[in-house]
Amino acid sequence: MAFKRLRDFLLATYHEVMDDLEKPEAMLKQYLRDVEKEISRARDTIVKQEIMIKKFQLQKEEAEKLAARRKKQAQIAFDAGEEALSRKALAEMKHYEAKAEEYREYVAQASKQVKELREQMGKLVKKYQDLQDKKNELIARAAVAKAKQSINATLNFFDSESALKEFKRIENRIAEMEVKANSYANADRDGDLSFARVEYAEEIEKEIERLRSAKIEEESEASSSRQ
Repeated sequence: MAFKRLRDFLLATYHEVMDDLEKPEAMLKQYLRDVEKEISRARDTIVKQEIMIKKFQLQKEEAEKLAARRKKQAQIAFDAGEEALSRKALAEMKHYEAKAEEYREYVAQASKQVKELREQMGKLVKKYQDLQDKKNELIARAAVAKAKQSINATLNFFDSESALKEFKRIENRIAEMEVKANSYANADRDGDLSFARVEYAEEIEKEIERLRSAKIEEESEASSSRQ
């Protein structure tokens, strides 16, 4: 259990550090994606605006043609003595001239907007390119910071009081295991000797009798020498 707690703590600390350190890299990539979206959106808007400019330009040219045609028709009607018809043609001429001017303003305004969009998009593209160039450097720096913080987090854990207590508990546990192992070893040796005493019991008794006889003989000789 002690090893499991230690492992779980280190894994939790590691993942916490990794999550925090992955944020700069993730933020960098997200920022690049956001810039890419803005560039794409600006390009789409520019394309749409350019299409509108062409449309306004065609409408302006068509209105100018109609205004010129009505002017010519008004002159013809006036020369023919048809003043009412001439007035009608002149009114339409003014209408088309006004529409031509309106479309001309649309073209100028849209062209100005496209120019501004192109300038802004140019700045975005430059910023995107600069960031792309710097991306590898930033990722490498983030990786170094990630490794340093991971190492520091591990070192801080091993220097903490809880880690010392944990290792002391592990040391005590190992000491208990060693005591038990030695006890089992001694028990095994005693068991082997008991087995030997049973297996050689008859021969041991004979040896004991021999020792007794020899002792009696020595005592008898000693007694005879004193007499």
